[in-house]
Amino acid sequence: MSVQQTPSGDPLVSYPEFGLSCLYDDDDDPSEVTVFPGEEMSTTEWVTADVDSAVALDELR
Repeated sequence: MSVQQTPSGDPLVSYPEFGLSCLYDDDDDPSEVTVFPGEEMSTTEWVTADVDSAVALDELR
């Protein structure tokens, strides 16, 4: 986990930053994406999400 200085008005200041990697079940037409820690250990080794249920990060509030 890495720590960065963030302006105090930033609502994300209290959240940690993680280096994550991901893989798809099919590169041409993925139906699932699996997210896992990059090189660092984590209590959760992987999370798999159905692509139709996932929300793009730029669409989050």
